[in-house]
Amino acid sequence: MSLNNNNIEVPIVDTDIWVFLVMSGYYKRLIKYYGYLQFSDVVEKEIMRWKKSSDDSKEIAMNFQTLKYEGKLKVILFENFDILEQKSINHQLNEYGLKAVNIQEKNKGEFTSLLYALHKGIEKFKTNDRKFVSEISEDNYEYINIINWDKILDKYSVNPKEKFETRKLITNKEIKMNNNKQEYKKQNQDPRWDKLKLLIG
Repeated sequence: MSLNNNNIEVPIVDTDIWVFLVMSGYYKRLIKYYGYLQFSDVVEKEIMRWKKSSDDSKEIAMNFQTLKYEGKLKVILFENFDILEQKSINHQLNEYGLKAVNIQEKNKGEFTSLLYALHKGIEKFKTNDRKFVSEISEDNYEYINIINWDKILDKYSVNPKEKFETRKLITNKEIKMNNNKQEYKKQNQDPRWDKLKLLIG
């Protein structure tokens, strides 16, 4: 169990929640409350991919980098688990249809965060991935409290109006980011694909 100086248990945070925290500025409120936040090394790699972004979303990675350097974000490394724990984590990932920790896969961050939390005795996990939550065994709820974005807004918003405005802000930013992502794919797509589509079409 990870406790801060005020004996408040520090949560482990997933990629999607970190994105929302940066977009909303709420990361400052959580860090002020907990002192620091924890992440799995796999989630850190997912977050640092935002560094390649050409728009404002680059801030998601840059903020992480700065705050980690300042000691306000701490990363749990797979290599720091003992051999038996490493084998157990990889075995459990396999049961969820995933490969070993060191192999990059989509949506792996949620599962490594959960498993790292269970092995480290961390009882709070902040994630907003509904699909992931529906896939994990209900037995895990006995050991860990899963906190989604709405619960974070409930706790850290000044009032209902701010909660509503923040939710709206995140929705608009998500739409903008998705549009930018599609535009980027379009601009960087091999022109031969368009010709192939015309031939097939």
